[in-house]
Amino acid sequence: MMKRKIVTFSLAAIIGTSGLFLPYNNLALAETLDEKKKEIDSKQSDVSNSLDEKESEITNLEKEQEQLNADIEKIDMQVAETNGEIREKEASIEETKKKIEELKAEIEVVKARIAERNKLLEERARALQESGGMVSYLDVLLGAQSFGDFVGRVSAVTTIVEADREILKAHEEDKQLLEQAEADLNSQLQSLEQSLTELEGLKEQLSAQVKQKQELMKKVELQHGEAVHEYHELENEAEFLAQQEKAILQEQQRQKEAAEAAARAAAEEAKRKAAAATSSSSSSSGSTTSTVSTDIPAVSSGNFMWPASGRHSSEYGYRIHPITGAQKLHSGIDIANSTGTPIVASASGTVIRSHYSSSYGNVVYISHNINGQVYTTLYAHMEARHVSAGQSVSKGQQVGTLGSTGQSTGPHLHFEIHKGPWNGASSSVNPRNYLP
Repeated sequence: MMKRKIVTFSLAAIIGTSGLFLPYNNLALAETLDEKKKEIDSKQSDVSNSLDEKESEITNLEKEQEQLNADIEKIDMQVAETNGEIREKEASIEETKKKIEELKAEIEVVKARIAERNKLLEERARALQESGGMVSYLDVLLGAQSFGDFVGRVSAVTTIVEADREILKAHEEDKQLLEQAEADLNSQLQSLEQSLTELEGLKEQLSAQVKQKQELMKKVELQHGEAVHEYHELENEAEFLAQQEKAILQEQQRQKEAAEAAARAAAEEAKRKAAAATSSSSSSSGSTTSTVSTDIPAVSSGNFMWPASGRHSSEYGYRIHPITGAQKLHSGIDIANSTGTPIVASASGTVIRSHYSSSYGNVVYISHNINGQVYTTLYAHMEARHVSAGQSVSKGQQVGTLGSTGQSTGPHLHFEIHKGPWNGASSSVNPRNYLP
């Protein structure tokens, strides 16, 4: 069974370290952090319960799928057996047809013999009629010249009579035999053809059953796949919540250190000005230049800036699914441009996660703390990611390049702003309300 990685921080630990992470004497900011901590803890508990429920659902679906697999296997064996019987019947029918063709050839030969017999019998009949029938045989016998001649003539007459009788007998037997054989073979062919029709009907029935089972299997597999996907999403969300909690604390620490650094810099500047006034000397400062792509947006005023240049191909709002007809929130703004276009952080913050998602492709989440309010920005479908989890980024710093990874049909940046910690689409807001 899948393992969950849910990292939680105890309230005691937060309270114990709050003095390190929060600005001095800023109780309002501490209370805000505690509230966000409680929200995340509650969400983690909900996700844990959902994971348990999803595990039970997956187990039941797997049992149902196993039974269906056994049913499908049984039907497959029946289909294979039926196909074998059909092939045997087809071979038997072909053999019978071959025998019938041979029989027809034999019949033609026999018919030719019968025709010859008919011709011989007709000639014999005419000869008997012309000679007066049996009198001709008597004349043959009485015309004997000796006893030996008489015996020979009697034998010859007897042979002729027997030959005529045998001809007629063979003639009738051949006709009856051929007629019966042809009738039997025709009957056998009809029987085989009927059997083939029945087997083909059985095959169609089994095919229909297989199709029905496959459709049911597909449905169960889809349900199982969705359950597993949802489980992974919950598992991923649990890990994300832990990372997000850590990033929020890091962002608080970063702001504290930045404020302290600013105070030190101001003090140093005051000292420098005082020293400059005393010595009446001036110093020149060197400047550094860096080559920046013209596609990188200029850092603008306000809390957030546009993360990439390009055409706004899709806005924030609800859409109708073309197949299901259900409404679904498109929780961000799509910015279309060529692959490789730079993508920058919309505001200063701490990277929560930088990874590859099957839906978002290469995606980066950044946590921001602006005037005590936590925000989260999301940058999806990137070609490449240039930052990692836990890294501090400044407003306008490049975090990746535009691409078409994940469930995307063309190169674009899918950009989201969430008010508070990231909580799926429910925490998203329209970026238009926050961008210049």
